[in-house]
Amino acid sequence: MRRHRARTIRSSAALACLLLLGSCSYTYELLATVINGRLAFVVDPTSRKTPTCINAIDVVAHDEARAREAPGDDPSLIGSGTFWSERVGFDCVDQFPILYGALLKGRPRLTDQQRGSVAAKPLRIGVIYDVIVVTGATGYGGGAFRILPDRRVVNVRPPRTSDSDT
Repeated sequence: MRRHRARTIRSSAALACLLLLGSCSYTYELLATVINGRLAFVVDPTSRKTPTCINAIDVVAHDEARAREAPGDDPSLIGSGTFWSERVGFDCVDQFPILYGALLKGRPRLTDQQRGSVAAKPLRIGVIYDVIVVTGATGYGGGAFRILPDRRVVNVRPPRTSDSDT
């Protein structure tokens, strides 16, 4: 009886934490576009939330494409298909639009030293890339895009990754 009650209390506490976290965080959609000849990411104007800045970004190939590792890149991120990964503090100085490969201007995030980074790498034609950003501690943006042979950028729905998505 005591074990069941303790498990129920732990389960209730975990559920309360999830609900609390869920009520504080938010998501928004990103679009890839071209601004003055450069790939850029903007908040989708149809998003319910419209943040103005980011403090983290990841651009990851959705297939087997891998970037070439350079000095300073985190090999595990390169191995998982990351083409750009950068994190900075929560000071909200990196405003939308975010240009692909532009160094984020925020202060280094001292508490995130265990996670490495990847300097922006050349993107490949035809590959679908996911772009994921973080705003503050609770805002999460995402989208997917592909660069066509004529260099146009199109936004796409991310491909399904498992049968459970059907």
